[in-house]
Amino acid sequence: MKRFLALALTLAVSLTMAFSAAAGWEPPEGAVNAEAVVLYNVDTDTVVYEKNAHEERAAASLTKMMTGLLLAESGEDLSQTFTIPEGLAAEFDRIQAENGSDADLKIGETVTLESLLYACLLPSGNDAASAIAYYLGNGDMQAFFDKMNARAAELGCENTNFTCAHGLYGLEYGNHSTAWDMFLIARAFRENDLLMEVVTQTGYWMPLTNLHTEAKSADAPAGAAYYVGTTNVMQLPDQALYRPYIRGIKTGFTDEAGRCFASSAESGGMTWLMVVMGAPIQLAEDGFNYAFHTTADLYDWALVNFWPVELPNTETPVASVPVKWCAESETVSLYAASTLTTLQCADSTVEVVAEELPQTLEAPVEAGQAAGRAAVYVDGERVGTVELVTGSACRRSGWLYYKEQLAPFAPVLIGAAVLLALAVLLAAARSAKRRKKAARPR
Repeated sequence: MKRFLALALTLAVSLTMAFSAAAGWEPPEGAVNAEAVVLYNVDTDTVVYEKNAHEERAAASLTKMMTGLLLAESGEDLSQTFTIPEGLAAEFDRIQAENGSDADLKIGETVTLESLLYACLLPSGNDAASAIAYYLGNGDMQAFFDKMNARAAELGCENTNFTCAHGLYGLEYGNHSTAWDMFLIARAFRENDLLMEVVTQTGYWMPLTNLHTEAKSADAPAGAAYYVGTTNVMQLPDQALYRPYIRGIKTGFTDEAGRCFASSAESGGMTWLMVVMGAPIQLAEDGFNYAFHTTADLYDWALVNFWPVELPNTETPVASVPVKWCAESETVSLYAASTLTTLQCADSTVEVVAEELPQTLEAPVEAGQAAGRAAVYVDGERVGTVELVTGSACRRSGWLYYKEQLAPFAPVLIGAAVLLALAVLLAAARSAKRRKKAARPR
C-alpha cells in the first residue's frame, strides 16, 4: 500500500496554490489610451502588460534616449567643451522650420558635453541632440546614426532604424521603432547612473557661454545663463499628475508619432519600466496629454495589484520518489533547493511542476541530494525552474540490499541447498547403516 501511495504522489507532481480575489493581469477599462504600450517589472523580469508592442511606429523624441545613451557610454569627459560648427547650420534651420523643440543653442557657441546632455534630455532640445551626433560622429552625422543602429541591435532591437539623433524626422525618413524596442533601449538607459541622474532632475541651468553672455532671469545663479526645465510633468510636485514614484525618462511628440512617454518608477521596493507610444495628439480635459494619463493609470494599478514573491515554498514537498534498500521508508520527499523571484497579482494561480524525476533512488541517500527539477508557472506562464533535492537521509539496509542482489541466484542457491540437504541425509543414512551393521553380534 505504501509503495502505491508513493508512486501516486510521484505522478501527482503538480501543486496548485490559489491566491485570494481581485484583479487579473488586464488593466482597468479606460486605463490605456495609446496605440502601443509595454509595462515591465524589472525585479522579476516580467512583462505585465503589452499592446501592439512590436508594431513599427514613428519614435519621436524617444529617439533621444539612444543619443543620450551613446554619449554616456562613450567615455567622454563631460566637462569637455564643443563649439557648435557651421556644419550644423542647415540642421538647426530645419529644426526651426519644422517647429521642433530646441535648447536655444547657437552656431559658434562653445558648450560643455554635460550641457548638451541635459539640453537633449530635459527640454528635449533637438539642436542639442544633433550637436551630440555631430561631436560623436566626428563631423559625420551618418557615422553617428550607424552607431545608434549598431547599439540598438546589441540591445536586441529588431524593428528599429535611426536616421536622425532626435526623432523629429519620422517614417518618411526611415526613423522608426516599436514600443518593445524602445523598452529595450529604456532598460539600458535606466541602468546607466549618469543618465538617471540627468533625467530625474526637474531642470538645469545652462551656463554662460561666449554667445550667451548674460543671465536671462534675475534668479539665475552665478555663472548661469538660462534655465531649461523637464518636459516630464509627472516629476513636478506642483502638477496634478505628479507621481513621486516616477524616475524619468523621456517624452516625445510629433503629429505622426502622437504623444509618447518612456518612464521608470520605483515604489515599495520594486522597479518598473513603461513605454507608451501613439497616445492621442489632443490633450485631456485637464490639459495633460494622454501618454501621461496612461502612464499614471497603469502604474497606479500595477503598484497596488502586483507584488514579488519567492516561489516555490522550500518547506513544502514538491514530489516523492521510491527509494530502494531503506528499512525506515519506501519513499523520500523532494523539496525545492532554491526559489525564483516572480510577480503575482491577487488573482494569480501558481503551479509547481516536477520534471526530470528519477524513477527510483538507491540508498544510501543523503539529505539535500539532487533529484530532478521543478518548473514554476504563474497564471500558465513558465517563469523558470529550480533544482529538487531530497528532504531527508535514507540509510542502506544490508539485509534488503543483499537480499535483492542475491535474488537472481535464488533458484541455483535453492537447488544447491536441496542437493546439499540430500547429500547430508544420504550421508547420515549411510552412517547409520554402518553403525547398525557394526552393532550386530558376531
